[in-house]
Amino acid sequence: MFHGKLGALLPFDEAALPLVRAWINDEEVRRGTGTEGPVSDWEHRRWYESAMGDPAQRIFLIAQGRGNEVNAVGVLGLRGINWRSRHAEYWIYIGDRLARGKGLAEEASRLLLRFAFGTLGLHRVFLQVNVTNQSAINLYRRLGFVEEGTLRAAVFADGRFVDRLLLSMLSHEFGQSPK
Repeated sequence: MFHGKLGALLPFDEAALPLVRAWINDEEVRRGTGTEGPVSDWEHRRWYESAMGDPAQRIFLIAQGRGNEVNAVGVLGLRGINWRSRHAEYWIYIGDRLARGKGLAEEASRLLLRFAFGTLGLHRVFLQVNVTNQSAINLYRRLGFVEEGTLRAAVFADGRFVDRLLLSMLSHEFGQSPK
């Protein structure tokens, strides 16, 4: 669907459910996303059916490779799309541990942001991230997201309350070098 140098964004379909469920049940992924778990097959299927039927969501698989040699390695999307105010919340995770740290999350995020601001015509994309997830914070800053504030003690993770950062990007900021 959307192609980059390292991989592509592909439609998220039912065939990917077992793989995506395995990723979200990985403790390291859950820690990074703040997802409670483990997630049962029934819960995962309900989430999928709800998400696919929701016009305020767009979900894609992150695929590594080119042509016929692509492997799904992660998931990203937009949720809570507000068509009147033209904003949405962005989320991402690389489920395949071997694919992390290779630039796929950055490339996939740029492809998704191009879709959000160009195709969908959104004005603002925002996200929340645990302050303990420094690699994700670094990615978001490289992409050009701007910190808006801190949600104090917003999630309970690893046996303690953790702050979450709120970051956003406006359409006219997309593609500009971060300051």
